[in-house]
Amino acid sequence: MMVFVITPLLVAGLIFYSAVIEPRWIQFTRYDIAIPNLPKSFDGFSILHLSDFHGRVGAFSFLKKMKITADIVAVTGDLFAWKTLPRSRIAHALDQLRAPEGVYFVSGNHDYRNGRLDVTPWNVGERLLDNRVIPLRRGEDTLWLAGIPDLVKGQPDWEKINAEIPQEAAAILLSHRPDAVLTPYASRFGLILSGHTHGGQVTVCGRFIPVRHTHVGKGYAWGKWIGPKGTVLITSRGLGSSELPIRFGARPQIVYIRLSLE
Repeated sequence: MMVFVITPLLVAGLIFYSAVIEPRWIQFTRYDIAIPNLPKSFDGFSILHLSDFHGRVGAFSFLKKMKITADIVAVTGDLFAWKTLPRSRIAHALDQLRAPEGVYFVSGNHDYRNGRLDVTPWNVGERLLDNRVIPLRRGEDTLWLAGIPDLVKGQPDWEKINAEIPQEAAAILLSHRPDAVLTPYASRFGLILSGHTHGGQVTVCGRFIPVRHTHVGKGYAWGKWIGPKGTVLITSRGLGSSELPIRFGARPQIVYIRLSLE
């Protein structure tokens, strides 16, 4: 019978991997998503989804190296992390993001200080989509993009954003927490993009996930999930780490989405 012995060298190797290797080993994931009532002119519309930087700027080098572009960039919260990491670096990197039809941001729980949204020194400006709805237009066709602030730290106004979207129109929601899919308003959106969970951040082979930070689905922590009324939820594992500066079995992730007709 073989006996597996945990040696100091093995422990050191695991610590090095989880603290140095995996946090920088970014995975690129693509989803092709069909959403209801998508206008024909938006067939092939692309979204670059970034989430949970927690001060890590390595993702921007990855984007530049891979030459990843999309029609819009969606950033779903948690920009900064430990006080020792300079906020100016991530703010500068965010300002370099470009997309033909806009860069949009919704707040996460780590974006609040003393009960108020604070993403300084980044001047988020019109990129802030908290409790806002904007039309993305191609000719006479419109795709509606909505955002909601963090469900716990923010003050989401579901009735406001629901009232601003025409009935039966194709719509997408940005929400830091995937639990938005559990609300009564979720069925109004064909697609919800979220983060927050970090895919568990520390898992056993990506399967046993002790901490999920969501009530969505049994065992769900990241990826594609279909809500009770057909809404597609995609949760990114994000790019940084919080609490403990490690990742294991939950690689940082950049998500690319291509929309298609049903």
